[in-house]
Formats: sequence, C-alpha cells, structure tokens
Amino acid sequence: MKPKLFFTWKGLLLWSNHFYGIAAGLMSIEMVLTIFKKPPSIFLVVCIYLSTIVYYTYAYFDEIETGIYNERSQWYLQNKGYLKIRQVVLILLCLYLAFFKLPLIDVFYSTTTSIKIILLLTLIISFFYARGHVILKNIQIRNKGFLKCLSIAWVWVVVGGIAPLVMASGGQVEWNPFSNYIFMQLLQLFVFILILAILFDIKDLNRDQDEKVKTLVAKYGIKPTIYKFILPLVLLYIWVSLFLFFRLEQPLVYLIFPFLIAFLLILVTYLVQKRTAIHENILLIDGLIIAKALIGIVLFWAGSSS
Repeated sequence: MKPKLFFTWKGLLLWSNHFYGIAAGLMSIEMVLTIFKKPPSIFLVVCIYLSTIVYYTYAYFDEIETGIYNERSQWYLQNKGYLKIRQVVLILLCLYLAFFKLPLIDVFYSTTTSIKIILLLTLIISFFYARGHVILKNIQIRNKGFLKCLSIAWVWVVVGGIAPLVMASGGQVEWNPFSNYIFMQLLQLFVFILILAILFDIKDLNRDQDEKVKTLVAKYGIKPTIYKFILPLVLLYIWVSLFLFFRLEQPLVYLIFPFLIAFLLILVTYLVQKRTAIHENILLIDGLIIAKALIGIVLFWAGSSS
C-alpha cells in the first residue's frame, strides 16, 4: 500500500493549489497598491485566494479523469474525497465573502459596460479552458497553442489585476488607455503572465507531444519558441516598464525592478529546460509571480515611507 502524500510539503503547498492562491492574492495586493496607493480589502484578497484554489482544484480533477498520471495526480487520487468536501466548503466561503463582505453585486452594476463584458467574457474563457470539452469536444482551449497561453494570461490579469481594481474603486475605474496609465500596468502584467504560460509549455513538451497537443513549443520546438516568442516578449515587458518609469517619474530604484524581473525570466527559461519534476517547475515559474508581487509591494512601502 502506497503511503499517503497529504502531509508532504508538496501536497500541502503545491498540489493543494495554495501556492497558486498565494500568487493570485499577492498579485492583487501589488496591483491595487500600485494604482490606488492603498492596500485592498482583506476580504477581497482572501476571496481571490480561495477562488483560485477552487478553480485549479477542478482543473486538476479533470487531469486524473483523462488519465494523466504523475505525482500530482496521484495525490489527487489519494485525497479525492477530502478535496471534494474542501471544494464545497471553499465555494461556500467564497460566496459568503462575495455577497456579505464585499459589495460584489453593487460594484458590478455600477461599473461600465466594457468592464461588465470583460468580467463575463473571463468567466466564459475560464469555464471553457477547464471544462469546455465536456460540452463540446471541439472546444479545447488547452490544445490550441498560442490561444491557450493568451487565455491563461487574460484570466490571471482579470482575476489578479482588473477585478481587484474594480472592487477597490467601487466600480468607478476609468479605462482610457490614452489618458490613464492603468492600461499600461495591465499590459505589463499581461506580457509577464504570457511569458510564464509559454514557459509551462516547455515543461510539458514531452507529454504534449505524446498526446498530440498543439502548443507553441510542440509546434516550433524549444529553441525557436524562446527566440520567436519569449525573448521578444521579455523586451516588450522591459519597454512597457520603462515607459511607466519615465511616465510616472519614479525614483531611480524602480528602474532596477524591470531588469531584475527580465533577468529572472531569462534565468527560469534556462532552468526549466533542465528540470523535469512538476514541483520544481511550479516553484520556478509560478514562483516568479510571487517574487514580482513581493518586490513591487516592498518597493511601494519603501517609497511611501521615504
């Protein structure tokens, strides 16, 4: 009989998706601090944290249903009963926070039509990414190469960027990219997450080739993907960051930030080619979300206290 894996650090932190929840929560804190110069509601951060855990848990339930077996899916199989109960509890907690601790309905109705469309479209994309094949077998966003990466980046930016800003502002955020730097902040975040999504395809290359999944890396190969997509996106990330730096006339220390993130992106691009373990790649790739958010939060507090 195989030993239970629940109490291993990988089970408690990674396979249980708390790592993803922490990343999404910290991202929302950094974004609201950057735009509004004040922290978001703790209820909002906790709601984003819990909803991220719920979503990824459902996504990985699908992984074991489709016969993809690895250390993570083994953990899911061994703890399936517990996870189903946890899903119900976390969903109830999310609903309680959304409707009783956060003015979710009021904010949604008071925000602009364009934001309503973005939020509803994100819900549709999220559903079809995780469970769309259950309804229509031809709709499998995960198997659509660049569309898969774009969908991941879009959803993370909305959940960790747009939604927290809308909630923190009471739905009154103005979305004019020509007179407001919010658009550029969101573009910077989108490019960053898009790079990470492509890096995950490098990690999954062998499995994707076996299952004939048409990701960018499976189509072009690792080296061409790095030169055609990752490096240009890193340069775009630096350009957007420099635009924001000079536009906002930030202290010189902020200039180091985008180059540090760019260096870490290049370093992780190299390292994921040498690592095959799932937990190593999660720590490296998704760990960059946590690292970026923490650096941004520290820079904010350092700047506000000086």
